[in-house]
Amino acid sequence: MCWRAPGRSSGHKMTVYFTADLHLHHKNIIRYAHRGPAFRTIHQMDRGLIRNLNRAVRRHDTLYHLGDFCFAGRSNIGEARRAFGRDMGMVHCRTVFLRGNHDTGLRHASYFICRRIDGVKVFMRHWPPWEHPRRFPHSFTIPPDVDLILCGHVHDKWKYHAHKVGKRLIPVVNVGTDVWGYKPVSLSKIVQEVGRLRSP
Repeated sequence: MCWRAPGRSSGHKMTVYFTADLHLHHKNIIRYAHRGPAFRTIHQMDRGLIRNLNRAVRRHDTLYHLGDFCFAGRSNIGEARRAFGRDMGMVHCRTVFLRGNHDTGLRHASYFICRRIDGVKVFMRHWPPWEHPRRFPHSFTIPPDVDLILCGHVHDKWKYHAHKVGKRLIPVVNVGTDVWGYKPVSLSKIVQEVGRLRSP
């Protein structure tokens, strides 16, 4: 049976994008997440990732960043803005941040969001749904009627999985920048790829 997004509307001008794990200002992530071929220095990485985001999005779009945005100490976003100056006007669209394990400066951000977007019920958080990090205690319940689970945290380890919610297997997609060519991915592309994977 082919998986398809329920009730998706056409003609909608705003595009919704997702990304995670930029780890701006984090030197060791270049080696840890095997970013070396594309980025060899922090400067190249930081500027390149922001440039890629801004080339993809338009001002009326929405971008969800699913945790570990910046590795710049307690002030996080504030330090990043000072480090990047004009470029950190930041992403040229509305950006919604979720908290990850490195986001000490994002205390206002939620640990998870569940939202219906273009007819698709999407559950988002930094960690995959089967991980329960002890250092970051927070409760969450994945609704039984969710269509799609999005996460980050795992970097380049995998792109797709499935997770059982009730009696249903729900697609889990890693939206981390390391598995999407260091670019954000749109909801429509995610739905298309998941549908292709689940087709017989």
